[in-house]
Amino acid sequence: MMPTNRNRLVRGVVRLVAVAALALLSGGWSGTTIRHVAWRAVDFFPPDLARQVRRNHRRYDAGIQRGLAAPPAWRAGEPGSLKAALLDQATHCHDDLLRPIPLDDLVEELGVLAVRVLDANDPLAVAHDDPREPEYAGAYQRYTDAVRSRLRLVYYGRDLDLTGSGGLDSAIGAIMARSRTLYPFVGDEFFRGGQLRDWRAFDDRSVAFGVAAVSLSRAMSDLANLSQWIWRSGGGFVPPPPPTPPGHVGPTITVMLGGGFPEREKQSSGQPAIPRRNLSLPPP
Repeated sequence: MMPTNRNRLVRGVVRLVAVAALALLSGGWSGTTIRHVAWRAVDFFPPDLARQVRRNHRRYDAGIQRGLAAPPAWRAGEPGSLKAALLDQATHCHDDLLRPIPLDDLVEELGVLAVRVLDANDPLAVAHDDPREPEYAGAYQRYTDAVRSRLRLVYYGRDLDLTGSGGLDSAIGAIMARSRTLYPFVGDEFFRGGQLRDWRAFDDRSVAFGVAAVSLSRAMSDLANLSQWIWRSGGGFVPPPPPTPPGHVGPTITVMLGGGFPEREKQSSGQPAIPRRNLSLPPP
C-alpha cells in the first residue's frame, strides 16, 4: 500500500472514531423523550395514516427502537452523516408507499424516520463546535427528561419548503441549519457566569428550557409535515390547513391542549355552588 493511501485510510478511521465518540457523548434527547415526541406528532398525521399508526403501534415502536440503535455516525451532524440518513429514510418511506408496501411495514419505517427527525432537531446532535460540549451534554439530556412534562409542544403548521418548490433536500437543510443556530445557546447557559452550572439550578425561564421547547416542538412539526408529504405522494388524503385570519403572516401555531371542560366537572365534596331544589310538578 502506498504511504499516501495508508495515511488516507488512517485519517478515515480516526474520523469514524471521532464521529462515534461525539455521537455517544452528545445528544440532548434521550430515547424516552424521542418516543414521547414521536407519538405526540401522530396527532398531526393525516387522519387515515394516524389510524394505521395507532392500529400498528407495536410496529411504530419497533421502528423507533431501530432508529435509536442506528450506527452513531448516522445520528450525528458533520462529520457524521445524519443529513444523508434523514434524506434517505424520508425518500425510502416515500418510495415504499408508491410500490406499494403493506401499511404496517410503512408504519415501522415511519418510526425510524421519527428518530432521524428528532436527531436533526437536536442542537447537540447536529453541531459539535463547542469544546466544552462533553462537559454538559449528558446534563442537558437529564435536564430535558426532567422538564419534559412541563414543555408545551406546539405544531407550527405546514412547511412551505416541503410543500412548495424547495422540496425535501431544502426542507432538511433548513431543519439542520435551525438546529445549528440554537446550538451555542445551550453551552452559554451551562457556563453562564464563567463556570459549569448544575442543570438543577435552571428554572423554566432559562434559555435551556426555551431551546428544548422550541426544538422539540419543531421536531414534532417536522415529523408531521414529512408524514403528510409521504402520505400525499401515495394518493392519501391530507386535510387542508386550518384557516387563518386575513393578512396573517407566518406559521399557523396549534397548541397541544389537555382537553375537557374542568369547570363542568361535578364537585365531589362541599356544598354546591347553587343549592339543589326539589321541583314540584303541577297536578295532573
